This record gives sequence, structure tokens and C-alpha cells, in this order.
Amino acid sequence: METLLIKVSERQKANMLVELLKSMDFIESVDYMDDLKSFKDAFNKVNEIAVSSDLNEMTMDDINKEIKEYRLEKRSGSN
Repeated sequence: METLLIKVSERQKANMLVELLKSMDFIESVDYMDDLKSFKDAFNKVNEIAVSSDLNEMTMDDINKEIKEYRLEKRSGSN
């Protein structure tokens, strides 16, 4: 999965882009952050969770393995 961060200067155009992206079948999710503060808060929360977990000791290969296992469990319905 790839993640994109797109900054759009006009709210109306940003809303149009969000709706366009949501309509595409290959887009997994679209998160709309209307200001930099909410983005920073969300980013800081992710970092807090990461620091308090085993993520800071895991290699990228370990993290990718965990993601693949989670996706397989989710697909099989055995959460």
C-alpha cells in the first residue's frame, strides 16, 4: 500500500478531489485533514503509539510480515 499526502490551497477543490478519489475502486481510504494542526495531532498520536509498542525495535521486514499476517487474518475472518 502506498500513502500520498496532497496539499490543496482551495477548500472547494480539495473537497472535489476527495470525492473523486473516494469514487475510485483501487483507493483503500481517503482521510481529509482540513488544517495542519489536525494533521500534526494525528501524526503525533501515531508516533506515540509506535514508541509505546514493539515497533521501535522491529525491522522493516518484521513490520511488513506483521502487515501481511494481519491482512491474511482479516481476509479469512479470524480476527
